[in-house]
Amino acid sequence: MAHTVQSFVDTLRTDGVGAGRKAAEEIRREAERQSQQLIQDAQAQAARIVEEAEQERRKSLERTRIELAFAARDTVARLRDSLNQAIRRVLEHAASKALDDAEFLKDLIKEVVRAYVQSDATQDRTLEVNVSAPMQKKLADWAIAALRKSGLDDQLAFELRGALSTAGFEYKLSGGTVEVTPAAVVQLLSPIVTPKLQELLATSQQEQDAE
Repeated sequence: MAHTVQSFVDTLRTDGVGAGRKAAEEIRREAERQSQQLIQDAQAQAARIVEEAEQERRKSLERTRIELAFAARDTVARLRDSLNQAIRRVLEHAASKALDDAEFLKDLIKEVVRAYVQSDATQDRTLEVNVSAPMQKKLADWAIAALRKSGLDDQLAFELRGALSTAGFEYKLSGGTVEVTPAAVVQLLSPIVTPKLQELLATSQQEQDAE
């Protein structure tokens, strides 16, 4: 630019005002061209910066979305485990309360005795029922009286033991021992209850993913 101005001064000295005007016009045009080029370069650079910033923003949003999705799945998994444990505790509490009720146990044991007597599998006609020691004290007299009243005392040898460490009872058959305890009830009912819970949670997760 300094060389061009010097050329303009030299032109004025040697060629006069007319030639100087022409040189000045050329200088103006060159300056305008350069300024336009600078503006275009600046605009292009600004556009690149904006595009890079937008790409980074989109990447950041996608990373955040993925992280939130994983976090949501982890939360649902923890919730499922917590609810399953809570359901097991509720079932166990309800079963313990029911199976620690002497009147309730009487009804259950009577049904077991009836089914045992009617079963073709019995040969020695001996039924051993095991309850907790406190429950044995509550049921001992009742068991003898109930057996006599039902007329089954001559068909069945009934033994009531008090060696069980939990609520409920267990009875022995020729093929093994059958437990009617809180743990057995929970084991029986949990597969029924928890799949429904898991289905509800899965549906909720699918609806959340769809959003």
